[in-house]
Amino acid sequence: MADLLEWAERFVATPSESRLGNGAIADCAAELLRALELPAALETVEVAGTRHHLVMCDLPAYHGPGLLLVTHLDTVPPGDPAAWTATGGDPFRPTRVDDQLYGLGSADAKVDFVCKAFALAEVADELERPVLLVGTFGEEVGMLGARWLVECGITQDFSQAIVGEPSELAIVHAHKGYAVYEARVRLEPLPESEPLRATTRIVQGLAAHSSAPELGRNAIVEALAALEWSGAPGVTALAGGTAVNVVPDRCEIALARGGAEGADIDGPVWSAKPLVRFLGAWRELQASLEARRDPRFSPAQSVASLGRVSLDDGCAVFGFDVRPIPGEEASWLVGPLGRVAELRAVRTNPPLAAPADGVLVRALAAAQREVGLPEKVETKATCTEAGVLGAAGLEAVVLGPGRSVGNVHKPNEHTRVSQLHQAVALYRAALLRLAGPAKANAEGA
Repeated sequence: MADLLEWAERFVATPSESRLGNGAIADCAAELLRALELPAALETVEVAGTRHHLVMCDLPAYHGPGLLLVTHLDTVPPGDPAAWTATGGDPFRPTRVDDQLYGLGSADAKVDFVCKAFALAEVADELERPVLLVGTFGEEVGMLGARWLVECGITQDFSQAIVGEPSELAIVHAHKGYAVYEARVRLEPLPESEPLRATTRIVQGLAAHSSAPELGRNAIVEALAALEWSGAPGVTALAGGTAVNVVPDRCEIALARGGAEGADIDGPVWSAKPLVRFLGAWRELQASLEARRDPRFSPAQSVASLGRVSLDDGCAVFGFDVRPIPGEEASWLVGPLGRVAELRAVRTNPPLAAPADGVLVRALAAAQREVGLPEKVETKATCTEAGVLGAAGLEAVVLGPGRSVGNVHKPNEHTRVSQLHQAVALYRAALLRLAGPAKANAEGA
């Protein structure tokens, strides 16, 4: 008999970083479905030279339209393994400490697929409405799998969707939008005046999810501030960050200045002035974000975070993201940066705004009460696949075990084992209400 926790640990132990493809975790998910005697199918999709896979468990029935269950199987990069102190330096080593399960993807979000599969196996014979469980790819790098579902027309046969993301089993009916930008700051060679030497600094920050940047400390911003107050006329190196949706915890900068200290310089020296101007524009952007607030969200204002930087062909190339609250547009929030850098929008993801009193939310709230959980309907600062599905016309919400803020996209990510079991019970009750016999499928029952 399949064991929930054993499979959760197997999912954590299977690497699935977005940029590397998800073949291994897709095979693992398909194996889980077969172990639960559920149908499993793999769809191979190639995006920008990387091979990805969707895992699908299709349970057709005679009453449509159907219910879509979605969980992304990819994760952000793990970062420095040494920072994973709870797992002995290995982010793919599932580790239980009392009620906590540690490891990359334990909360965000691939273990949620395990919970959905176990719940679906328990009620599969009772469903009267089509249900499709999908493990998607590339969520962390542009909602690629969800977009593929929409573009291929698969979502046309479904009217509702439950998207797995860590919410501590609260129902999330609305979230902010999301945009990713690249900013190229053209650098100027520093005129030769006096002999210079380079001093390299490793600036340490604190990682956090970019939806709540105030919980972290941005090493790139601190490196630029160090350049500003140092008075150094130039730089020879600048590199930091891993993913745009992670507040970077490390940045390397090499300051060029006169004096006897430092190393010989072998390569170009770039003027510090364009980088200091960019820092000033970034501060202006941050100040403008405070102008409007929406108390439904935490944090209540739009947020932006510098995620990575590197030097390339005479430019400092910054990757950053913006999460606008409803009523604001990322394109005009980034205006201050457009005066000092060449901006390119890499991707934009829509916000989510399902009705808080809609059929889906009411049914899930009733399921919460049924299994002894508090009724919770909330909003979320992070963007999810639910926004893509909602924009395609589905009534979509976010729901899943695990804590998001201050936990995911950083070392020592974890979830509660007890909450995984609660998730299975909640999904089982929700499936019966939304797709089961008519007596359990009454609105607001």
